[in-house]
Amino acid sequence: MAHEHDDHSDDEYDDEGEAVEVDHAAIAEALHGAVERGEKVQITRAGMAHEVWNGFPLVVSDDYVLVRTLHEFALDGYAVMRLRDVTDVSSGEPERFFERVLRAEGLLDRVTAPRPVLLRSWRSVVESVRAHYRFAILECEASDENDFVLGEVASVDDEAASVHYIQVNGTREAELTRVTLDELTLVRFDEQYVNLFGRYAVAEDKH
Repeated sequence: MAHEHDDHSDDEYDDEGEAVEVDHAAIAEALHGAVERGEKVQITRAGMAHEVWNGFPLVVSDDYVLVRTLHEFALDGYAVMRLRDVTDVSSGEPERFFERVLRAEGLLDRVTAPRPVLLRSWRSVVESVRAHYRFAILECEASDENDFVLGEVASVDDEAASVHYIQVNGTREAELTRVTLDELTLVRFDEQYVNLFGRYAVAEDKH
């Protein structure tokens, strides 16, 4: 379900519980600028399980951002996150250094454009991932259990995504796990970790 975009500053809270003002309009502007210039950024989502992300923003909508994720010097997959969760965007000398290294090593020349991911709502995001990538990690970082679901996306409706969860031992569950879209904060896909689990998982009745 898509959330209305808020151009006004809101209060977020740091690790010590102190209020931190967040300028969402400035964050959106920084991300749009990075997309136009093809720049790497560091994205902070204070209070989330995965607070800091490094990568290249590719598409920004009113409510979401699609990022080509960078782990150290490895470009590995994509993440879609809610703009309302982003509390800071950095793009300075450290980011330019990483870009210089990636270009010198020819790593940026090897990447291909992602298949279309529609950022209209969580439903459209998950439907796109299901159609083009099949496997994903769906995270509900703000829930009490901090749900982390890796598996094969079977279907999605207005309320939830249904996933064949893949256990850590490589067993693909026959029963579907429902992930409520209202609680979803992060969708990750086309990572090596996700793809290898999906490729080598064994159906529950054959394990």
